[in-house]
Amino acid sequence: MFDFLKREKKPNPDASRLLASILVVYPAVQSVTYDSKSGMLELSFALNGKFSQNDFEDFLKYVADSVETYHHIEKLGGATIELNVEGIYGTCFLNVRRDMATLTCGELSLLTELAANYFGDKLIEDFESGYPDEDYIMAQEDFLEQCLSNMRQMRIEGRLVGVREQERVVVYTR
Repeated sequence: MFDFLKREKKPNPDASRLLASILVVYPAVQSVTYDSKSGMLELSFALNGKFSQNDFEDFLKYVADSVETYHHIEKLGGATIELNVEGIYGTCFLNVRRDMATLTCGELSLLTELAANYFGDKLIEDFESGYPDEDYIMAQEDFLEQCLSNMRQMRIEGRLVGVREQERVVVYTR
């Protein structure tokens, strides 16, 4: 009866800041999704080119070995990571799903560096406005680490999605 009184469900501000910060700090990440039911964060990387199934299998092994080594060095146990690929020809998406309980800013940096090193210029990165100032990126990384810590302590409901839209970052609930 009073539909105008119904309010759109707005994303949690801390969770929104986390997703937006990931997109700002890591230009190779095209979208990021947080699913409260699974407690997983999904990063999507866009690739442009032709790839074989072996290319992705080799990359998945490369990531699994690297992340396992990183977890061993950082003494992170019980971490969950899932990798999958959507598409093989033209533009395809590499999706990395990671549990929030043990995710660190260092691991996010590692994942983006692994993708950049392995795929090179086939990895689509958003540098339209040039490289951000190094001090700004360091401040964003500190802020990102704080957001990750806050997310572990709060209960977020629903599913949040952050995407790039030209020079903007948009976060919405789904």
